[in-house]
Amino acid sequence: MNKMKVLLPGLLLAGACASAGVPFEQRPLACVMPFTYSASDQQYASSVTGLQDSLTASLMKTAKIRLVERARVDAALAELKLASSGLVDSNTAAQVGKLIGAKYAVLGSVTALSVTDESRSVLIAAKTDRNVAVSAEARLINLETGELLGAGKAVGEAKSSEKHAFGAKAGTLAKADGIIQLAIMDLSDDLAEDLVSNLGK
Repeated sequence: MNKMKVLLPGLLLAGACASAGVPFEQRPLACVMPFTYSASDQQYASSVTGLQDSLTASLMKTAKIRLVERARVDAALAELKLASSGLVDSNTAAQVGKLIGAKYAVLGSVTALSVTDESRSVLIAAKTDRNVAVSAEARLINLETGELLGAGKAVGEAKSSEKHAFGAKAGTLAKADGIIQLAIMDLSDDLAEDLVSNLGK
C-alpha cells in the first residue's frame, strides 16, 4: 500500500484540528459537573448520567476549551464529600474547580424526559415505535469571577421500532435506557455549541 495514502488522511485531520480554534495549550480548562435531574418522571433519573460524558466529548470538538476528565471531577466531589449530596451549584463547582485547577465549569439540568410507545396495525402487519425525547439546559461560568459566559438549551430525540408481519418480526424494540443514551448524544453537540458560541469573540 502506498504510504502516502496512509499518511495523508492523518495529516489532513491534524491540520484541520490545528486550525479549528484556539491552540490547545491556550484554551481555558473547564469541567463538566454532574447534571441535576428535574424532569417529572423520576424512574429515568439514573439513565441520564451519560450526559456528562457526552457533553464533555462534544465540548472537546468545539476546539475552544480543554476539559477535565470525568474521573477527576468525580474524585474531587468525593474528596470534598459532595458526591452524595445531590447538590450541584456554583459554590460546589467553585470548590471542585479550585481542587482540580479548572477555570470554567458547566452546570446543567435535565428538564424533561419522555418515553412513549406508539403502535399501529394494518391488516396483518403491525409496528411499534418507542420514542424518547430528552430536554436539557446548561450554563458555562467563570469560576474565578462568577461571570456567565454562555448558556444553552437543547432537545435530543431517538426511537426504536419493531415490526410484525406474516408471523415474522423485523427489528427489536430497544429498552428505554438505551434509547435515552442515543437521545443524549443527539442533543450534546447542539448544547456544546451554544455554551461556547461567545468565547473568543
